[in-house]
Amino acid sequence: MTKKIAIIGMGVSGLAVLLAISHQTKEYLQSIEISCFDDSEHFGRGIPFQEDDDSALINSPLDDISFDYHQMMDFMDWLKENKYDTSVTYTSRTLYGRYMKERAHQLITQLPVTIIKEPVESISYSPLTQTFQLTLTNTRSPQIFDHVHLACGVLPVADPYQLTGHSSYIADPYPIQKELATKSWDNKDVAIIGTGLAAVDVIKWLLLRTTVTIKAFSRSNYFPTVRITQGPDITWHHLTDQTIQTLIDSKSVSYQELDQLFQKELQALGFSNWEKTKNEFLSEGIAGIKLSLDMAEHLYHLQQLASRLVDCLTDLWPLMSPADRHSYQENYGKAIVNLRNPMPEESAQTILEAAAQGRLNIISGVEEINVKGDKFLVGEAITVDQVINATGYQLTEKTIELATPFLQNIVKQELAQIDDLGGLSVRPETMQVMSPKYGAMPTLFAHGALINGVIYQNNSTIKIQKMAERGVVYCNI
Repeated sequence: MTKKIAIIGMGVSGLAVLLAISHQTKEYLQSIEISCFDDSEHFGRGIPFQEDDDSALINSPLDDISFDYHQMMDFMDWLKENKYDTSVTYTSRTLYGRYMKERAHQLITQLPVTIIKEPVESISYSPLTQTFQLTLTNTRSPQIFDHVHLACGVLPVADPYQLTGHSSYIADPYPIQKELATKSWDNKDVAIIGTGLAAVDVIKWLLLRTTVTIKAFSRSNYFPTVRITQGPDITWHHLTDQTIQTLIDSKSVSYQELDQLFQKELQALGFSNWEKTKNEFLSEGIAGIKLSLDMAEHLYHLQQLASRLVDCLTDLWPLMSPADRHSYQENYGKAIVNLRNPMPEESAQTILEAAAQGRLNIISGVEEINVKGDKFLVGEAITVDQVINATGYQLTEKTIELATPFLQNIVKQELAQIDDLGGLSVRPETMQVMSPKYGAMPTLFAHGALINGVIYQNNSTIKIQKMAERGVVYCNI
């Protein structure tokens, strides 16, 4: 009997699911029908890789990102075939989006796929048959599916200072061409909430395209480190595959065990303890960016180590108790994120030049932002014309009411639950959605940004592909 599979959302994670399906056996592919749902704007590109300003770069080098992680040089090959410059380290998100869309089209033509460019309005579940009924916005007859993959990464935007609705507040700066480039910026004072990669994009665009002065801040005021691309291959002595598998098999991992392994690996690379390393090589604001460039050799090793730790945490994170995860976040969290998600050097140089010229200032101690006439009072003494929120997207208990009606519908029916760590709860080994009513859903899976909580740092194209494979392989068992 033919199995009907639905993929809801056809950006990075939806395409990762489709790609994983394409790697299955010929017999399996002959036994399925796939329906792919998304709107015309996002189909094949998702949110991060839409047409946008060329200053918005992918944050991975050209040879470190691909439509298919089994063919890591594919993007580079595509650039060469299409006569794009491959001598640069980074390229624009727009260009990667075009590559994605082309590869998506090629993949779809090879598979039993029906494209439906119409939003899914609601979903219902039959526990007796373990099937799902999807209702579409503009189609009367609902459709029945045996397996559903949730890859709809349109998540709520955080509003840390409750400013939504004010005409001079930009809740979400993406896409930059639509949200920023259409406004007048002449000689304005702008506050940017956030110092992560999204904030770096916004700061860079404003500095290159306008005459504004910028005040930027976050809770930590740490920027991402600057990516160091040159360095030797590293052999891991303590965070080895065998050691990590032993911890996974034990079904429980303590913070102390993880900390001990990390500290040993740190020392094997020539560093002392973690506290001293943080103080020596990481710093707030502009000073932190300068440190990355001044200590490039050391930063290279720390960035590689952070990436290795995050890879290990894919399976270890769910095995840690809430108290142990809290200890990790307190001692490692922000620093590891900033090492593992670095900014391009080109962006760093733009920021450093602006800081030296006085166009960019990093401010601290901002507890509140208040409306003051047609302006904003940031903290107690700084007045700005415009506030841009660049803190990113979050699916939490607090933001679920701002989520799409479809996501709200899933949670309301208790087909899924918001994880304490953010995103939907899933079983990491299989990507099965965890339901408060049914337990592990046998035929419902979630991917990508939707599960960036229980799956630690699930925000790179390669990691999303690897995790999608788990769900698809489980379907095929």
